[in-house]
Amino acid sequence: MKDITLIWFRRDLRLSDNIALSTASRDDNVAAIYIYDPAIILKKDFSYLHFDFIQDSLRELENIFLSNGSSLNIYHNSVTEVLKIINLQFSIKKLISHHEIGNWAILNRDRDIKKYCQMNGIQWLEFQSNGVVRDLRNRDGWSKKWNESMNSEILETPNISKFITLKNISGLLSHEQLGIKKINFDKLYKGGESEAKKTMSSFLNNRGQHYSKEMSSPLSAFSSCSRLSSYITYGNISIKQILREIKNQQKYLRENKIRTGWLKSLSSFSSRLRWHCHFIQKLEMQPDLEFTNMVRSYDLIRTTFNKDSFDRWANGNTGFPMVDACMRSLKANGWINFRMRAMLVSFASYNLWLDWRITSKYLSNYFIDYEPGIHYNQFQMQSGVTGINAIRIYNPIKQQEDHDPNAVFVRKWIPELRNVPLEYIQYPQLLSEKMQIKTGCIIGKNYPEPVVDLKKSTLKAKKEIYKVKGSGEAKNQSKAAYLMHGSRKKSKSLNLFSNR
Repeated sequence: MKDITLIWFRRDLRLSDNIALSTASRDDNVAAIYIYDPAIILKKDFSYLHFDFIQDSLRELENIFLSNGSSLNIYHNSVTEVLKIINLQFSIKKLISHHEIGNWAILNRDRDIKKYCQMNGIQWLEFQSNGVVRDLRNRDGWSKKWNESMNSEILETPNISKFITLKNISGLLSHEQLGIKKINFDKLYKGGESEAKKTMSSFLNNRGQHYSKEMSSPLSAFSSCSRLSSYITYGNISIKQILREIKNQQKYLRENKIRTGWLKSLSSFSSRLRWHCHFIQKLEMQPDLEFTNMVRSYDLIRTTFNKDSFDRWANGNTGFPMVDACMRSLKANGWINFRMRAMLVSFASYNLWLDWRITSKYLSNYFIDYEPGIHYNQFQMQSGVTGINAIRIYNPIKQQEDHDPNAVFVRKWIPELRNVPLEYIQYPQLLSEKMQIKTGCIIGKNYPEPVVDLKKSTLKAKKEIYKVKGSGEAKNQSKAAYLMHGSRKKSKSLNLFSNR
């Protein structure tokens, strides 16, 4: 039986700067595969929004392979079953891929694959993904390793003309065929390597000039943020490629003495790319952070679940306009900027006292750029259970004052409030009965009463959190968490939440 090498595309859906693909292309008999794995795509944290972006990426890859006279072989099965099927046609000698840092299901799947490969004499070569280093015990020296990765050579697209066609493939499948429930949303960005490069170019040459000033407001963030996060999540572009382009742009700006805000914005943005890897590194080192408090002393809080509070938060009906507008906007287009994400989580975790392990699964479905390593660590940060980050409770009224002072964003996403005078837009429940009738906004009918008393719920949350935080047990656990996960480099940019 003829030997074969497999390049397994995972969350590295690109041809350029792809070390796994470049390595595989050197072998004589090689095939490229992608697998719709039911164990992954049917989990609660995978949704139609993710599927749709992946489909765009796969279509582009498939077309490029076809135009080169070769094939991208797409399967629908568990990975081990796919390997068994291919082994009936060939003798697999090498399986080549990038290391994937994902949810617990991915971790268990990869353990099963490793066992299968060991039992069947298959060499599984896994390459580092971006700047996330495998098998670290603590963060000492991580920054040096990250810099080495980011300064390494950018790989050109290899010759893929000899990649062969395999049998029993499924090809691209629809969401119905895969059992994925459709979510209707406004598609603002299309997946794929070419789209990633276009988006990067538009940001670095046009949209990003005032990034550092405009990334916090939902009014400006949709344009001023890079919007590269989804492309990074699914590997349409590498962080190294982006950083290289940033350095080239910075060099040009300095040489031409251009001082129009660009240098500050590019510096701010590049620091967030580093933090992107910093957070994913935490999940690589401690995979149970998907469902375990970083400091276990916090396990005894948020032990009850208020379904009504959750439903009102999830549907954008809390009675707090900025919270509701952000949730409705997110669900309509699959993206909201980092500060508003942090506010949504803060409000759920502190004011509504909801368990982050429940709210995180819900929001993962609506973040097209859902990256588990960032997602769960940021949920823990914004819920006050890491022990190594400051407790920060976002006030949605202040956020509206600061980032939507004229209620442009709120009125767009909450049509019930369009006729409410600006002086009442943050407190529509204070409208007189006469004014409610005049504006067509009857509180309790057209728009809800506030789900909680903001001041009381904030004070109660602070009391509960600081009570645990001050205990000797929590302090000892926090020290251990810092030794494992704490950054060895000071930075002001901790709240990123896939904020690119």
